[in-house]
Amino acid sequence: MPIAEIIFWLSILGVFWAYFGYWLMLKLMSMIHTRTVRKEDFQPQISLIITAYNEERRIREKIENTLALDYPRDKLEIIVVSDASTDGTEDIVRSFADRGVKLLVIGERHGKHHGQGRGIRMAKSDIVVLTDATTFLDRDGVSKIIRNFADPTIGCVSSEDRMKSSASNASGEGLYVTYEMQLRSAESAVGSLVGVSGSFYAVRKHLCEHWIDNMSSDFYMPSVAKINGYRTVLEPEALGYYEVVRDPEKEFIRKVRTVVHGYEVLFRFFRVLNPFKYGFYSLQMFSHKLCRWLVPLFLISALISNLFLWQTGILYQMTLLTQLALYLMALLAHLVKRLQDVVLFKVPFFFAMVNISILVAWYKYLTGQEYVVWDATKR
Repeated sequence: MPIAEIIFWLSILGVFWAYFGYWLMLKLMSMIHTRTVRKEDFQPQISLIITAYNEERRIREKIENTLALDYPRDKLEIIVVSDASTDGTEDIVRSFADRGVKLLVIGERHGKHHGQGRGIRMAKSDIVVLTDATTFLDRDGVSKIIRNFADPTIGCVSSEDRMKSSASNASGEGLYVTYEMQLRSAESAVGSLVGVSGSFYAVRKHLCEHWIDNMSSDFYMPSVAKINGYRTVLEPEALGYYEVVRDPEKEFIRKVRTVVHGYEVLFRFFRVLNPFKYGFYSLQMFSHKLCRWLVPLFLISALISNLFLWQTGILYQMTLLTQLALYLMALLAHLVKRLQDVVLFKVPFFFAMVNISILVAWYKYLTGQEYVVWDATKR
């Protein structure tokens, strides 16, 4: 078999495994055996931490949403961390002081993850819930997520993401979130999550002793939990609602930033890829994260190798034309914005945007560019 043919099929296999093969394997495994979680009506003292930067438009609604939770008020500590907000955010939070809401002001901007760490150090409870100012919860959302901690083997629990509007659900990002939630559900059933929803999740406080201020906690906390002998699971009935970014350029910037943070965590915790020590979790980390981030390289090698195979037969002519057609559709959707609402063009466009953002993220990571502090994406 020519070397170009080997490269082509290995590249196609890499793309297939990252998006379909891994998910299918988890589904098949879940049909044979699932790992249960002992859930009970469990209401310990907890601390809920909200991080905010210049959120005067939504922070009042967020606090009222939190105060309306069905969790016993005497067991719920609410801490809002302001990352050096310059608008009216802090004054609004102070107006809730008589209702027990605490404000922690950070004098200089250090970013969301630094603020979370400061909030955790201030927290008095053994379990902390982390949530964003732009994410809203059902009344029983916290109760649902906390009940998993009745199981002593559980160290971290993720919520399930939900789009607030039907327009968000129908967007490329909405479709991707739906796919990602299905993948997390399968992971949770047979093993442990490798990432949680950064907008709403809970963790045992003692696992946060070595908090990393400049890294994404929603990615590294599951690894920390695994290293310490705990599982990370999904609670499908704990829902966090937020609005998807409708501006493709802003969404692109957000994805680049997110993936750069992911690289930082992956290489900081590279040891969890050792299957002799971490078993199935290593395969999960490789498949869900590293393999996914290698897809742009697989796509490039598939296209280039396919060019060399053009003369070898109808099969490779069809695969090349298919690739070119998909990329052309993505380009047309980029140039003609209204095509981004047509499914035939929306999926190729979003797929291309995601993988270009991953390539840009590789460049930024390898050249030492970081996103410690940023302006939150306006939703």
